[in-house]
Formats: sequence, C-alpha cells, structure tokens
Amino acid sequence: AVVSTQSTGELQMLYKQADTVISHAQAMKAVDDRKGMAFPSIKNNLRINLQKLQAEVTEQRKRVATANIKYEAEKSNREAVEKEVKQLRQELINSKISSSVSGR
Repeated sequence: AVVSTQSTGELQMLYKQADTVISHAQAMKAVDDRKGMAFPSIKNNLRINLQKLQAEVTEQRKRVATANIKYEAEKSNREAVEKEVKQLRQELINSKISSSVSGR
C-alpha cells in the first residue's frame, strides 16, 4: 500500500502531539499522587485534547485508506490501458506487414 509523504508526516505529527498530551497527563497524575491534590480542569482539558487528537488520527487513517484505494484503482486502470496500447501497436505492426506483403 502506498502512503503519501504528507499524510505520513501529518500522522507522525499527530502521534507526537498525542504523546505530549499523554506524558503531560502522566506528569499531572504524578503531581496529584504526591500532593494528594486534584486538577480536574487540567485533567479534563487533557482528556478532551487527547480525544481530539485521536479523532484526527482516525480521520487521517481514513484519508490514507481512501488514497490507497484510489491509487490501486488508478494503477489497475493504467495497467489495462498499457496492455491495450501494446495490443493496438502489435495489430498496427501486423497490419503494416500484411499490407506490404500483399502490395508486392
């Protein structure tokens, strides 16, 4: 399967952002555990951000899958056209040969 460089880069960027959000959430949990304090708004914001990033990753995966399907269809069409062109060339060559032989 072929994946465009742009889509791959976007996915890597989203994964990096998700890792940052996760590591920040883990750090906040460690602070929570040490001090016995809760940071509900920060936690909720991190959860929301993580869900948004997960949705973006899912959307990018769908785009990549769609692009791969289109690529495979175009590849198949191109191969069929190349085969047809090859056959037409061969028919033309055979036609020229037969007309030159019959023209003598």
